[in-house]
Amino acid sequence: DEVVVTGMTSQKKISVVGAISTIDVAQLSTPGTSLNNMIGGRLAGVITMQSSGEPGKNISNFWIRGISTFGASSGALVLIDGIEGRLEDIDPDDVKSFSILKDASATAVYGTRGANGVVLVTTKRGETGKLTITGRATLKVSHIKRLPEYLGAYDYALLANEARAMSGEDDLYSRLELDLIKYNLDKDLYPDVNWIDEIMKRTSIQQNYYINAQGGGDIARYYLSLGYQDEGAAYRQEDNLFKKPLSYKKITYRANIDMNLTKTTKVYFGLDGYISNYTSPGGQNTNTVWSAVRQLTPLMFPKTYSDGTFPSYGKHDLASPYVMLNNTGYTQDETQRNMLTLKLEQEFGGFLKGMTASVQAMSENINYFNEGRYIWPDLYRATGRSSQGVLIKTLRTAKENMKYTQNNNRYRKYYMEAKANWDRTFGLHSLGALALYYMEDVHNTQWEYDAMGINAIPQRRQNLSGRVSYGYNNCYFIDANFGYTGSAQFEKGKRFGFFPSIAVGWVPTSYNWVNEAIPWLSFLKFRGSYGQVGNDVYQVNGVTQRFLYEETGNEINNDYYFGTTGVTGIYEAQYPNYDVTWEKAHKYDVGADFSFWNGLLYGNVDYFYERRKNILTTYGTRPQWVGVVMAAGNLGET
Repeated sequence: DEVVVTGMTSQKKISVVGAISTIDVAQLSTPGTSLNNMIGGRLAGVITMQSSGEPGKNISNFWIRGISTFGASSGALVLIDGIEGRLEDIDPDDVKSFSILKDASATAVYGTRGANGVVLVTTKRGETGKLTITGRATLKVSHIKRLPEYLGAYDYALLANEARAMSGEDDLYSRLELDLIKYNLDKDLYPDVNWIDEIMKRTSIQQNYYINAQGGGDIARYYLSLGYQDEGAAYRQEDNLFKKPLSYKKITYRANIDMNLTKTTKVYFGLDGYISNYTSPGGQNTNTVWSAVRQLTPLMFPKTYSDGTFPSYGKHDLASPYVMLNNTGYTQDETQRNMLTLKLEQEFGGFLKGMTASVQAMSENINYFNEGRYIWPDLYRATGRSSQGVLIKTLRTAKENMKYTQNNNRYRKYYMEAKANWDRTFGLHSLGALALYYMEDVHNTQWEYDAMGINAIPQRRQNLSGRVSYGYNNCYFIDANFGYTGSAQFEKGKRFGFFPSIAVGWVPTSYNWVNEAIPWLSFLKFRGSYGQVGNDVYQVNGVTQRFLYEETGNEINNDYYFGTTGVTGIYEAQYPNYDVTWEKAHKYDVGADFSFWNGLLYGNVDYFYERRKNILTTYGTRPQWVGVVMAAGNLGET
């Protein structure tokens, strides 16, 4: 009788014929940066990769059954209490259940959004009873075990001379200079700097605090939570003018309130969000700092000259990593997210017994605020010493006084869904049906370098989905699903796509004779599915491309000449593709779920095959003399 959360509803585990994995949420209650970093290795079919350890950016990317497309985002759809969200935005202690939907039969009801798999997260709700308060405080110390090891100045100088000798050239460093380097006699002109030790302290601290309150009565129940995260970096930063070390801070909050209007009518009100603050050195990031480290030798220049001034290097007079981290000001990114959800649910009786209908509306707002206070110190280059031993320097980059910049952006999403679900059992027969309609409107003022603001035009989708299921004697099962999805990405008349799926299952352990003949086999189920799923997102360098069926133009300044006078004009930026359509994924899955010795040993095995067609990609065979850029076409397959 165990229940599993599936697409838009819940089913008994025995009747589930889609490829669905679940995890005990107790396994997620471990110190970690986010849920993304915790699911790797705990769920079959989930691949995770963490590409950075920097605070605020140390979030793992994850994929369900790998990457199946190259024309669009390949990440899975994450639904938190039925609403699209991100795993890193939810505290692990708020999670009640966690499921992964992998095949087409399980994801079809989500339409285009479920092409790359679906993650379902259900948060905790209030329960009837006395007020219960739970708290948690964790302190996590991270240590970098392995970093690049660089030669000291003397060994570097010896090898540099050896390399010159192998090329038939004169030594780079004379015997006198080698002695100065070896005995560290001139720290300005012949330093010995280990840049890793100068900018890294190898350990960092992360603090997490969390508290929730849960309770309620017969009429209303509540669940409230508040979390705080403070993560420091492993950079060695000194006190400076602004005292703003690289760090990431985040406050999360959640409120789930359920009320019974009548015995059969319920209202749910949800509020959740976060406030985050990411601080980094002015105009710098981890990539630029480490790029500088890779270009330096221990002999190039000291951390600071003996008189306290800062050195520069290279033909562009670049700053050292030490200066980047401590003397260029700071950048601060603040994000505020707030989401409100209201849901009305009605249970029916009489001849409609077993039916539940609901209407849900959601409003999500995210505000991005970026500010920077930038400064730049005088940078010098030492070229030698005078006869009195005074260091000879030239000013290469002049000091810049503080300047302030700021930028605001906003993301807004409206979402509405209406759903009807029916489940009944008649003797040995079980029947189920689901009908779902949703629509969404997304507006993002971040134009992604789009001068015409095309990407700031609201994105709209709507979807009608359905499911019919039948089971006999808890032994034979069949599910038929469909999604009929419309997207503003395509031209009128071509905006809707139909994506069907079917799945069947057989549970031989429901036979008495199987239980008697193989008593150690507690449970065995074979299942198979086939379906199609659509995708309407096309991206170039992470930027979503819109309205490929429209002709676009750009303004160009002073590039059209009448005689010797240049004037402003317009040129054709994109030649439209009127035939652009849905990317389609054809998914096949065959699997088995098993349990031995009353659950002492259990697991599942799946074989899946996925074929993507009509992947949107750019034309690579258009000659440049055509003079225009052709919009992407449905050319790709995997």
